[in-house]
Amino acid sequence: MARDAAAFILLTGATGLLGRSLIRDLAAAGRRLAVIVRGGKAGDAATRIDEVLRDWEEVAGAHVPCQVVLEGDLSVAGFGLAAEQHDWIAAHVREVVHSAASLVFERQPGDDEPYTSNVGGTRNVLELCRTAGIRRLHHVSSAYVCGLRQGTILEHELDVGQASGNDYERSKIIAEQEIRAAAFLDVVTVHRPSIIVGDTVHGFTNTFHGFYRPLRIVVPFVDAFVDATLPPGALMTPLGLSGHESKNLVPVDWVSAVMTRIISDESLHGRTYHLTTETPTPVGTLCRVFEDLARELVAERRRMEVGGGSPADESEAEALGQMFLDQMDVYRAYWRDDPRFDATNTRSAVPDLPPPPLDDALIRRLCQFAIRNRFRWPPARRRPLAPRGRMLLEGQLGGPEWTPAKAGAVVGLAASGPGGGQWTVATEANRPVGLHMGLPAADVPTATLAATVLGELLEGRATLAEIQARGDLTVEADGVGRRLVLEALGAMALSPRRRLVTA
Repeated sequence: MARDAAAFILLTGATGLLGRSLIRDLAAAGRRLAVIVRGGKAGDAATRIDEVLRDWEEVAGAHVPCQVVLEGDLSVAGFGLAAEQHDWIAAHVREVVHSAASLVFERQPGDDEPYTSNVGGTRNVLELCRTAGIRRLHHVSSAYVCGLRQGTILEHELDVGQASGNDYERSKIIAEQEIRAAAFLDVVTVHRPSIIVGDTVHGFTNTFHGFYRPLRIVVPFVDAFVDATLPPGALMTPLGLSGHESKNLVPVDWVSAVMTRIISDESLHGRTYHLTTETPTPVGTLCRVFEDLARELVAERRRMEVGGGSPADESEAEALGQMFLDQMDVYRAYWRDDPRFDATNTRSAVPDLPPPPLDDALIRRLCQFAIRNRFRWPPARRRPLAPRGRMLLEGQLGGPEWTPAKAGAVVGLAASGPGGGQWTVATEANRPVGLHMGLPAADVPTATLAATVLGELLEGRATLAEIQARGDLTVEADGVGRRLVLEALGAMALSPRRRLVTA
């Protein structure tokens, strides 16, 4: 099956911390994206992506284009995709960015994570690439495939007989080996970030593992005992640290920016990149900031005269203190001193994008976001999204098909933000008759607007003329093509209950 001239990138792990930044940055770089997302308790795949786009709007004020969303499970062979969805991928996708991963450190009895996701999921990605004829793969690995090695870790090194610190590290070694052994791939690019934390501007994160864990353990202790004291070094002692250790922490927005630059430049493909910093953050600095924030929290609780029990209850205090020590002990290996990661390839590829240092102000911003949101995202009381363009459009024209449009003429329609999407609209006699997934070829006339604006149009709350006058509609075509797009939009808006007029 011939590939579309405007090829898509297929992204896994789109709802993760790194994945959602890649959605924003790759779209901003003009790349067309398709994502594979698992449905679940939080909603189907499209709803979960809507929440990611909503985060960008509400937290950062960024309006990010919606992607083609495929609902699938990476732990299942074939991802559970229908045959026509697989054919769509084969026709439209040129390369894959495999970002999905499990962050589970230790395998538990009866549960094979992180191997199920990190090894099995990677094998399923490779099988999809093989059967769909995709020959270019970007794999998000980890700088910690180095395991317990010390000294300088080079970018081309992988398994040199080192011991792994945990199952997560071992699973990432195996996954990277599988990728490199796939002979059918023409180009493999490996991205190895170190410890990814929230973004530099807002401190945003939707996961609270690793870096956030000591703070997450301390806060309930403070909440339970308003008068609890936290002496200097209270965190380093249970972690068995001297204070001279350092951790290689990198903000997610920097990692995503570097990856986007590399992905967008084929001359940079085919190498391994350490997405790491040359100025690691001292663990002593992290613990000091954590402890300062905890003391500030105690002071705030005292001012508000709220809190739990009293340290006078010695048995309860002792039990909680032991729980604190036990939980911290689990993360001893995580906080060990990091080696030096050579990043020659990365510095050569993006000399103008050095990693930002994590100073006290940035560390506090990251921690304050976590504390303010009680170490969970999305917020517990978040209101459901109101119906937007996608629901109304698909209700009018039917669920989008994954097969190519068979009508005589087509136009493109892209609605950005939550409730949006990208479609090819089949028309007959200048009227829309069918909806197909994904934008058409780059030379096909296409309308671009926000999902909320599309909703206004389809519900009769604004006319096409009003939307144009406001500058809320962009049509990437002139002459006949522009007229075809406007007539199709006008026909979708016209109905006995909508009282709309075309431009």
